[in-house]
Amino acid sequence: MLAIRQDGCGYDGNSDLYGVGVRVGLYAQWVAMLLSTVFEPRSEAGLRTTNLIIQLAVFIGLCTESVGATTTSTSGLHPSAAVITQFLLCGSLSSVTGDGVGHLRSISGVARLFFYTALSAYGCWFWFAGIDVMRRRRWREDEGSDGGTASAPAPAPALAPCTSEVAFFGRTSFDGWFRVLGKILSVLGLVVCVALVAYWVYLLVTRFRPGIGRGLAAGNAHGNKKGRPRIELALLALSAGLLVLSAMTVEYLIRVNGVQKVGRADLDSVGQLIPLIAGCMGAALVAWRIVMRGKVLKKRCVFLFGFHL
Repeated sequence: MLAIRQDGCGYDGNSDLYGVGVRVGLYAQWVAMLLSTVFEPRSEAGLRTTNLIIQLAVFIGLCTESVGATTTSTSGLHPSAAVITQFLLCGSLSSVTGDGVGHLRSISGVARLFFYTALSAYGCWFWFAGIDVMRRRRWREDEGSDGGTASAPAPAPALAPCTSEVAFFGRTSFDGWFRVLGKILSVLGLVVCVALVAYWVYLLVTRFRPGIGRGLAAGNAHGNKKGRPRIELALLALSAGLLVLSAMTVEYLIRVNGVQKVGRADLDSVGQLIPLIAGCMGAALVAWRIVMRGKVLKKRCVFLFGFHL
């Protein structure tokens, strides 16, 4: 049973965005991708593709709900719900290891790059303007429920009682340092993603400049390269830390903001069962392959800050 806030600021969450089935499924996929990147690289591409499909579906839902906050629609996100969803979408970065942040020479790697470019752009809108838009909409709803005029011009945000929504650990609000940090990280993320897109375009032009046939042959030659798995311990620690931080933050925000209808008792929709089954089966299959094929004992190239150990 999820906790209910005593100040009346709890709300019914969107189970198809961050219900328990979606959350557990994504957590399982994060663990599966991290394990496959370290122990079973052959399974990584399939897991990345599955994760990207589910992420894309959740992101489209996030954008759709956010659009509702900019209109007179009765639907729309709370600011804390948008933060919960963004943490769920960022957690898959836990697959980062010593082979690089992204695989720009593969279709799935490029698709992930464009996905995170779009997510960073959404983050810029949310932290700079989206929070205020969602708050103004909630203020109009509260005024309308009290007998006021819902169509009256809304004053500056942070007037309604429920603007006390929590954004991070320690009951951090949306008005302090965390919002500034969100702005900085979203802008940096967008700049990095745009730079990587430009680099991908450069790689594409360089590859196909001699001709389409040679470009395709070069791609096949690169895909056939094999070597001993390489692990960068610093990135591995960062990946595991991001996974744990994202999961803990999501569960904390759901509890402290009194979000209802996203718990175990509400696991009753296909939108939750699909990521749950896909994530748990993916994690189980990866663990089975690692154990049965003796991948744990396989020799690997281990690095720490670029130095071979």
